[in-house]
Amino acid sequence: MKKILSMAAILALSSMSAMAAGTESGTVVSNSASLSYSVGGATQPTVNTTEAATFVVDKKIDFSVVHADGTKHLITTPGATEVERTFTLENTTNEIQRFTINGTNLTGDTYDSKVDNSDVSDIKISFEQADGTWTAFASGPVTIPDVGIDGTVNIKVQSTIPNTNVDGNIMNIQLEATAIDANGDAEVATAGEDNKDLKDTVLGEGANITEFGNTQFDGKYSAWAGYIINSPVLSLTKSSCVYEDLVSGVSANAKRIPGATITYLFDIENTGSIDASDINITDALPAELDGTSVAVIKMNDAQDSCTCTGGVAGAGTLVDAANYEAAQTVKINSLTAQKAKHNCVTLQVKIK
Repeated sequence: MKKILSMAAILALSSMSAMAAGTESGTVVSNSASLSYSVGGATQPTVNTTEAATFVVDKKIDFSVVHADGTKHLITTPGATEVERTFTLENTTNEIQRFTINGTNLTGDTYDSKVDNSDVSDIKISFEQADGTWTAFASGPVTIPDVGIDGTVNIKVQSTIPNTNVDGNIMNIQLEATAIDANGDAEVATAGEDNKDLKDTVLGEGANITEFGNTQFDGKYSAWAGYIINSPVLSLTKSSCVYEDLVSGVSANAKRIPGATITYLFDIENTGSIDASDINITDALPAELDGTSVAVIKMNDAQDSCTCTGGVAGAGTLVDAANYEAAQTVKINSLTAQKAKHNCVTLQVKIK
């Protein structure tokens, strides 16, 4: 026969499973017992315990920190500020518990098969309060007061990405939580044998990821999150060829004689993982060239390589006159270099 639980029993089971932290610390557990017996078939008076067996439930400090925004390594760029990662702290201690939280770099460590080779700076922390508002970002350690039994706290960590980082750099940080007492000191386990009449403290948190040598049952718990740099990687090569001279005209046989037009080619190679924008080229022309003759400045489409053979500037788009200054010092502004390509700029100038 299938056993059917009463509604009261279902509610009782539901209540027990919802309270992951278990019986609240400080609870006094007390119960008595009795026995009955008979002599020669005659029932004798019931014997009760002289006093109840009583003890106090001890405090088991148990909590965890998890990375909560999904992406293990967030894509970012050099110089980015206020780049956020999120975490969640859960208190499964069997009483209300306080914590301090702190964010630090994990220099040199490997997470998700990526070796940390750089650091973030200006790490600051904010957490969501019980009323749904967030605290102002502050440098750690930051104190989170009175997290309820089975309560969770959402945490944000902001960092600045130094602009010295290059494409592919990896930065990992950890958020470490420490259980603290009402005085702000780290919780410590009660030493010695159990005292049934007092509330002892037991450090019972799990093992965790950390660089500080923390181990299971040390009152600390950490989680990590990372950053990966996507950035352009630019190199600039300048070469020249002859476009025309006053003897051969526009010809492969034109020579670099006075009055000849020289084509200069700027090869901007971008081997990085993202496009580069707002590129400005400055070229101080030597006195032997006529800065007043600068013309035909073009931006060629990105290609596998740039050449300057045959003396022709090649296909491309004329750079808007508003974006260059044609003088003895030529300035070409507001260029873009596509990723994984050579990006070609040409200008023409005459030999004096």
